[in-house]
Amino acid sequence: MKIQSAVEEYLVEIEVRKYTPKTIRSYRCNLNLFLRFCAEKLHVETVETLTPAVVRQFSRCMSEAGRKGTYINGVLKSIKSFIQYCYEEGYGGFDTRKTFKWCKEEKPVITAFSPEQVRIMLQSCRGHDYLSLRDYAILALLFETGIRCWELCCIREEDIHDDFIIINGKNHKQRVVPITPVLKKAMLRYESGKEKCFVLRPHDAFYFLSFHGRQLTDGAVEYVLRKRGAGIEGVRVSPHTCRHFFAQQQVKMGTDLYTISRLLGHENIGITQTYLNSLRDQEVIEIAKQKSVLMNMR
Repeated sequence: MKIQSAVEEYLVEIEVRKYTPKTIRSYRCNLNLFLRFCAEKLHVETVETLTPAVVRQFSRCMSEAGRKGTYINGVLKSIKSFIQYCYEEGYGGFDTRKTFKWCKEEKPVITAFSPEQVRIMLQSCRGHDYLSLRDYAILALLFETGIRCWELCCIREEDIHDDFIIINGKNHKQRVVPITPVLKKAMLRYESGKEKCFVLRPHDAFYFLSFHGRQLTDGAVEYVLRKRGAGIEGVRVSPHTCRHFFAQQQVKMGTDLYTISRLLGHENIGITQTYLNSLRDQEVIEIAKQKSVLMNMR
């Protein structure tokens, strides 16, 4: 079977599995990159000729091109899933559960927002018009819960409860995040503005809406962050940086790693730990000073 045909079938398969549009786009891009490499560099065009050696040569080529280990492994994740699908369907390939090599990764150090930068972004939303109220509620939700951008876009009105929100996360796993008093106030103000804005206009059943009443996209939320974070330097202004800020602040407040991992929707605490690598030594010292072993023995 031609790799090109198998790729198109696999992309339909993950759409059936209800992968997010953003994930499907990423998989398509990664697999097309692998497809071009196989055809142009190795003249491998059928699934039957895909071997662990082919994948290793692709990985080495990416490394020689200067790509970072984290990026290469992101591409390899798509390739692994695709080859496993082909193997299980009987098209060829190999069992990736037994034979698959990952690229060595460097430890990522992620810079999060400072509390002052968060205050600046929230203050930029001051106003009583619909977009100001909505943007403030979006920022408050991202900073208070650490949810992913697409998770925020997919929140429906029925997911909102008195003191918690049901989040539909990766791999169709649900979890809940709390509605704190600060977040509750922001949501009530937004809901009031939303009701006035769409009282006579049809709109989607999602909680956060565009000015035209449609579901927000990843790009729309990213635009909100760039707009409200205009002028902020030294840190990437994005929804995911809000997630890092949430994790780091929770650590500083003494929340245990397991609880943070549950709130973030991570599969294991190893993923959560990468969010905390950029805590400076001084911050770690300040946290430890509040946790005196001998004082707690008294």
